[in-house]
Amino acid sequence: MVARGDRVESFPVERLKDVLADPKARIWIDLENAGYEGFHALEPAIHFHPLAVEDCVMDVNRPKVDDYRDHLYLAVHSARWDDNDDQPILRELDILIGERYLVTYHEEPTRGVTKAREVLERRPDLLTRGPDHLLHFILDVMVDNYLPIIETLQEQLDDLEERLFRTANQRILAEILRLKRGMSALRRIVGPQRDTILSLTREEFTGIRPETRPYLRDVYDRMTRVSDLLDSYRDELAALLEIYATQVSNRLNEVMKVLTIITVIIMPVNLIASIYGMNFVMPEQHLPPFWGYVWALSLMALVGVGTYWLLKKSKWM
Repeated sequence: MVARGDRVESFPVERLKDVLADPKARIWIDLENAGYEGFHALEPAIHFHPLAVEDCVMDVNRPKVDDYRDHLYLAVHSARWDDNDDQPILRELDILIGERYLVTYHEEPTRGVTKAREVLERRPDLLTRGPDHLLHFILDVMVDNYLPIIETLQEQLDDLEERLFRTANQRILAEILRLKRGMSALRRIVGPQRDTILSLTREEFTGIRPETRPYLRDVYDRMTRVSDLLDSYRDELAALLEIYATQVSNRLNEVMKVLTIITVIIMPVNLIASIYGMNFVMPEQHLPPFWGYVWALSLMALVGVGTYWLLKKSKWM
């Protein structure tokens, strides 16, 4: 796409050299899964550093910024985390920005690029004001897409905390571990991406004009908020894991307590049954069989109730 004044139009790649000849033209080229061939098609008009092209085609998997003097290379990541996904979906977006052009490269459709394409048709000033202004818009949309993820994480953490205090089971543990893995994947991207955006706000790169830097600082502030919230959620998850371990330990202690009480009550009863089961004559055995059974069972019941009363009085149960 090329923007001139108040209009935006598409053009074939063969006309790129002629379009660049117009000093008022501002160009945006979006390459989706084009590979090396896509960059080779631009070479007669625009020459990129081989390392920048390689970083675009190969997944860097880490946000970064490289300055090649006449153009700037930027790697950022968009994020999507739906309820049905165990892990967040991270998609790399590579950006090459020059004085009068912006080139975006991605393997799959990206919401920031799609949104920019839709808005650009209504607002040509996004590009006519400079490629760095369009860069700000894409980064701004990308960071905005992180915020719903953060809100969803907060809701899921609150729900897990309420359920965990009611009961601790394997399903809750699986959900905690799933969130922990997903948040770790996000944190590995958000931290470097925050630092990458911060570098754009400084006077390090000539491709970023001074009037655009305040807008990029706003993007950096929101990215910092996302990073800080992820750090706090990590601490909350660690606390939930400790609560889960405590709940399981307490439940195990309660079970052991009940089993111990049952054992203590049965032991004297079992002792009486063992004594009366010995192979010698006891005084009570001269009684009629019925009253002998009554005597033995009554003695067992009396000892069992007495043991229970003693444990209750001692507040051991």
